[in-house]
Amino acid sequence: MGNPPKETKGGLRQSDIAFHAIHKAIVRCEIMPGSIVTEVDLAGQFGVGRAAARAAVDRLSLIGLLQPVRRQGYRVKPITLRDLNDLFQLREIVEVACVRLAAGRVDSADLHRLDRLCRTDYQPGDKESEAVFLQRNSDFHLSIAAASGNDRLIAVLHQTLVELERMFHFGLSLRDRGSEMQSEHQSLIVALAEGDAATAERVTIDQVRSSRAMVLDALLSSASLLDVKIGVAEKERFL
Repeated sequence: MGNPPKETKGGLRQSDIAFHAIHKAIVRCEIMPGSIVTEVDLAGQFGVGRAAARAAVDRLSLIGLLQPVRRQGYRVKPITLRDLNDLFQLREIVEVACVRLAAGRVDSADLHRLDRLCRTDYQPGDKESEAVFLQRNSDFHLSIAAASGNDRLIAVLHQTLVELERMFHFGLSLRDRGSEMQSEHQSLIVALAEGDAATAERVTIDQVRSSRAMVLDALLSSASLLDVKIGVAEKERFL
């Protein structure tokens, strides 16, 4: 048995620091999907002890971001076509329900806040600016969901956006969709302010499908990251 993870001066355990640092790197695709990592590599890369790295790896394995590979280490969970399809399908269903309920119920203060949030831009390839952009994008959509008044819808949308974050980082790093998303968000704000549920639904569907296409294009251009062999019939089903 190794020594237990040590505490830092700030009170946080090294294992917690290691977990959050490695988790962030995986979500931001700084450690690429499908790549093989070891406890020794991660300890060296993030400047933590072997015990802290081992504890962090155990936690990341429990939440599914790392998958044990016999005699090699751990594989970073790949981004698959099935995950992409399932998550974006779920997001479309939930967001359509949210915007239809929220139409006409967003007050002026929230409309101004939505307008500020949707003006955020990012620099493709800059992980920090991408992270800020994605956080404000999530705030935008969750603020609209909050106006629906349905706490369960809000919770499902929040969890879906969390699971999509890694896919968004992967797609955004290869394509600048900032201006497109700003335009889509502005159209959605207008529809919500006017209480036009039908237009809000159409704009939402278009936006979700555009985001899905962005990630899909990035995924299909990086075939080495896929963990499945895609036949013609299966590929057509996802396109």
